[in-house]
Amino acid sequence: MKTKRFTICHLRFAVCDSNDAQPATRNPRHTRPLFAFTLIEIMITVGLLSFIVLGLLAMFNQTQRAFRTSMTQSDVLEAGRATMDLIGRELTQMGPSQAPDMFINNAWYRATNFFSEGNAFFANPLLQTLPGMATNILRTNSIQRLFFISRLNQDWLGTGYEVLPDDNNGIVGTLYRFYRTNTPRSGLISLSGNFIAATRNALLNTSAGQPVTNLSRIADGIVHFRVQAYAQNGFLIVTNSARATNAFAVVPNGPQPYYTNAWNTIACATPFNRAQTATYFMSNAIPAYVDIELGILEPQILQRYRSIPIAAVQRQYLADHVAQVHLFRQRVAIPNVDTTAYP
Repeated sequence: MKTKRFTICHLRFAVCDSNDAQPATRNPRHTRPLFAFTLIEIMITVGLLSFIVLGLLAMFNQTQRAFRTSMTQSDVLEAGRATMDLIGRELTQMGPSQAPDMFINNAWYRATNFFSEGNAFFANPLLQTLPGMATNILRTNSIQRLFFISRLNQDWLGTGYEVLPDDNNGIVGTLYRFYRTNTPRSGLISLSGNFIAATRNALLNTSAGQPVTNLSRIADGIVHFRVQAYAQNGFLIVTNSARATNAFAVVPNGPQPYYTNAWNTIACATPFNRAQTATYFMSNAIPAYVDIELGILEPQILQRYRSIPIAAVQRQYLADHVAQVHLFRQRVAIPNVDTTAYP
């Protein structure tokens, strides 16, 4: 009896022990199933993400391009406005020298108060087709030089603006400023000659790869710099002659070809454009109004132009990018004009 009871209790203990160990050895078929993405779902997800990333990249590139364009335009507009303001402020200080004719070294000389003439460094002007116009309607980018004198106390100041070419192609250049006083005071008559000599020396330096030290650098990428002189009545001073003394101011669409004289002046016609007449004012004569037009090329177009090795291709490249030339125009009234020069 005792032995049987012990056996039964042992069996019960064994049964309890086996029940406690049963969860660790449960059949895997009765466990909870695990879920995962299929290959098609993964491919669809990758495709959608790629589409979103490409869209974001396109938007980023467009935003970056618009930012660069706006920054470029801001730089060009800032340079153009600053240059026009500088020239305009200095032109308002221009005045007639009233200097008489001088006989020096067996020759007569006259002091030049103002002159604007064609730039010999840009003999072949750049022609550009206007957007939306016929191919035979072209805009002429002419480049001129400008010089005038002004008075400060007992000294006369000579100021000039010249565009020096960047290469032998002669269509793009850099605007420089000349400034000098009449030292000694008897040297008033030589100020205009000093300006021409200084620009020639500067061109020799640029051709030799040396920096320009006798002129101040103002703006780069200049393709157009036009200067026009107007009489007291507001009409443009032009001529058809190779050399006309006491030039005439033309009445636009008037019944008469000429309106009034401008004494102590010389006008010389320009072959390719009558509106680009070279004018010279001496003694008591200065223009009553000066019209300045400046064309600046965008920096990225200028860089691409410089990277082209062939001159003819460079010219054609700029001819096809008229929209990248920013024009600035200003008409300056000269307060110190002597009315007796316009009878």
